[in-house]
Amino acid sequence: MKYKGKRVEIISSKMLFGKETVWIHILEDNSFEQVLRSDLEEEITSSENSSMAYVRYISIAARIKEEMAQKRLLAPYESSLIPLPHQILVLEKVMQGVQTRFLLADEVGMGKTIEAGLVLKEKKLRGEIKRILLIVPKSSMLQWQSELKEHFKEQFYIYKSDFIAGMAKTFAGFDAEEELNFWKQHNQIIFSLDALKPITQHVGWSQEKIDEYNKYRIEAVVGADFDMIVIDEAHRMGGSTSQVSRYQLAETVCNAVPNVLLLSATPHRGKSDHFRRVLQLIDADAFVGEGMPSIKDIEPYVMRSEKRYAVDYDGKKLFQPRTTVRFDVPIDATKHRLQKALYDHVTDYVRYCFGRAKCGNRNATGLVMVMMQKLASSSTAAILGAMKTRLWRLQNAEFADDLNDYDEEVIDDYSDFDTNDFTVDMQNGFATEEEKLQELINEAQYCLDNEQDAKAAALIKAIYEQQDKSDEPNFKVLVFTEFRRTQAYLQDVLNNAGFSTVCINGSMELQERQRALVKFKNEVNVMIATDAAGESLNMQFCHVVFNYDLPWNPMSIEQRIGRVDRIGQKHPVVAYNMLTDNTVDTRVYEIIVEKLDAILAELGIDKTSDVLDSTIDMKKVNHLYLQSLLDPHRFDFTSDSWLYDIKSKLREYHSTEGALPSFDENMIVAESAGEVKYSPLPVWLEELMSLYTISEKGKIDKTLNGVSTYQIHGQTVDAVFDSNLVVDNPGAELMTLQHPVVKRILDEIDGNSQSLVPVLLSKEGNETAGYLTIWKVSAKNAYESKTTYIAQFITDTGRVFGPYGNDIWNRLVQEKDSFAYNGETVCKIDLESNTLLNNNLHATFHRMELEIQNNLQGMVERKLRALGFAEHRINRIGIANIRNAKMRKLQKEKEDWQNAFAKGRSVVPDVKHILTVRING
Repeated sequence: MKYKGKRVEIISSKMLFGKETVWIHILEDNSFEQVLRSDLEEEITSSENSSMAYVRYISIAARIKEEMAQKRLLAPYESSLIPLPHQILVLEKVMQGVQTRFLLADEVGMGKTIEAGLVLKEKKLRGEIKRILLIVPKSSMLQWQSELKEHFKEQFYIYKSDFIAGMAKTFAGFDAEEELNFWKQHNQIIFSLDALKPITQHVGWSQEKIDEYNKYRIEAVVGADFDMIVIDEAHRMGGSTSQVSRYQLAETVCNAVPNVLLLSATPHRGKSDHFRRVLQLIDADAFVGEGMPSIKDIEPYVMRSEKRYAVDYDGKKLFQPRTTVRFDVPIDATKHRLQKALYDHVTDYVRYCFGRAKCGNRNATGLVMVMMQKLASSSTAAILGAMKTRLWRLQNAEFADDLNDYDEEVIDDYSDFDTNDFTVDMQNGFATEEEKLQELINEAQYCLDNEQDAKAAALIKAIYEQQDKSDEPNFKVLVFTEFRRTQAYLQDVLNNAGFSTVCINGSMELQERQRALVKFKNEVNVMIATDAAGESLNMQFCHVVFNYDLPWNPMSIEQRIGRVDRIGQKHPVVAYNMLTDNTVDTRVYEIIVEKLDAILAELGIDKTSDVLDSTIDMKKVNHLYLQSLLDPHRFDFTSDSWLYDIKSKLREYHSTEGALPSFDENMIVAESAGEVKYSPLPVWLEELMSLYTISEKGKIDKTLNGVSTYQIHGQTVDAVFDSNLVVDNPGAELMTLQHPVVKRILDEIDGNSQSLVPVLLSKEGNETAGYLTIWKVSAKNAYESKTTYIAQFITDTGRVFGPYGNDIWNRLVQEKDSFAYNGETVCKIDLESNTLLNNNLHATFHRMELEIQNNLQGMVERKLRALGFAEHRINRIGIANIRNAKMRKLQKEKEDWQNAFAKGRSVVPDVKHILTVRING
């Protein structure tokens, strides 16, 4: 039956005042409604509805629902990627826990974001959580948002600092009878730690204003009743003491939320007290005391996968070897005379202007000079553009210096920069900066017009050599630069050299970057990327990287190479660090790359790990570079001091390396991921969509690129069924079990009603005559439900055979030509009174009933333990009114649960007829 075009099942009916009313279950949205019987529509009858397409659509839909009813985990089948064996192991372990409060401590590059996405998706599919909060580094917010949407179809909203401030101001102005909390406006939110940190004082602010500021941040978040919190880079929360504001923030939020996932590759940071504070965010009572906790203490809370044990779906090692090569580009005194002179003259200009800025205590101008030096090392085009900008600002009295005016890609943090920290060797002064700049601009323009750039020429030659050595017809090269002007210059130079190129930079929206990525993968040889754009894109299809100019932070170099050195890379990775023989850059490179590598090798530490990110202080690295530039005579002392300090920190990490429990090699089973990778579900879903469209008289248009367009009931869907096709077809929708169209099609079969029975004729002619029937059998109580779909074959004499029915069902699903449609007929057997059939259906229900009853005791124990954990956490919330409110809510939940438990133990059966088909031998 249908109601307003939607399939329904009739629950009950009665006569009122001469009219028959019926309660119906609307299958599309699982709602219930009371309507007149006369408003219901009969199904399309006879030859239109009983086609072979219709029979196979119902058969496949029932098989899909049965397949999913038997799955332990659903999230791996609902993502646009196939989780790897270690990621499925993490998901299994998390879902088996009494409560979801874990630290995921995989080594860097193992996909902790994907693991967190799988967990939250699984818990959402099971109805365990709805409201989710993600705390991530500011630079990663867009990447998290993009990956959760792309891979799990989960929409998260980013709350930036200015947005939070604006919302707080707006909501504070409401004169509402009930206090409003803007953190309740979205169920899934991403924000950075710094956007939420409470303050204790602020210049010019009264205590009342400070309290109001905090009220709409930490207090409002705690009062917003989130179900789950995920904290990325959780080691940053530990703080140097328990009094640090970011630790107090994390502690307050984690105590208020039942489900917590912390993510960090190096949570211990080499210090036991810091590590305990991180672990206390999961369970404060389990990690009181001092000293490094034992492996036994940590194991129930921490999961760690190591690269050396990581395998793919077929059991092959996951990561390729990689090599980093120093690529020296000599500046010939004759051939590159103009470039060498320009670099020296710009360096003199920078030193002198920095010294003047130091004397005038003008930090912003000092920073601009630092930027000028970096631009001079990058390219003549870059420094020329920056000097023109500087001259224009001076000529137009624009004295408020801002790094972004010289290149918009600036991503280094200079918040603690102070010119007074440096000594300066000032030589070669000049009368006015404007005159000096004009002189340098003329020199740079002449150099650009009359001399081939040494580094650009070396890059072109190297790419050609790499291309010649490669046997790949679609060879790719990734070139990184820090600056957009250099990027534009390189694109022009490489295009003129015969290469096809594409660029990405920080000015492009995420979708624009993704389109550029698709173009790089499918069409062009070279991508030129800036650091700001490269953070959120993965390029496993490329394995050669050129770092055209080098960032000062060695971790930034690792992050660049990490764009290609990822899961899914099929070739050894080679990265070339291009370095001209100017003394400033060379001196620093030999320290922060080569000598640092030697220390890491000596200690046996993998440089790709998060250890570097946690140990390297960028203020000291900046200081090292600037010492090389501004006062080279003191460089040796400064660099030796830095290396001694970094080596001491790395030793601390190395000594605590064994503090984290990790999965044994035999725990990571390739078959668990293979089950997902080689699942028939995508094939079945595509067949389901096609058969349903045909049976509903819709239209199908399939293209060679894998996109199928379906037109059903006035709705058009561009669909793909293979997750690998999503990137290449951004306008298409990946069809999964949770896609609204698929859900509606699958749910419709549960209300199927037949007045006539389709007749199928075996093409082999050797089938037993009778009826194939498919049934949905359910068993549920207040705490658990189980469902299965089964086939039963009933002969004309009334005998019932389950295995034979299952065999015919499988052939209808898997084979297109085993049976031919041969019209329809009236069912000549009484299904309801068939004792053998009903005994088989009852046996199926009884098996599920026993499983549910056996699970009840464990469920009670887990529930009581979870309530106990929740009570401990709530008692630790420092804000009294929120603590008391949450405790009252918990006590009511406990009482309601205990009162309802006895009433909800009974297991209720349900049986629904899905399909009957006449089989003629």
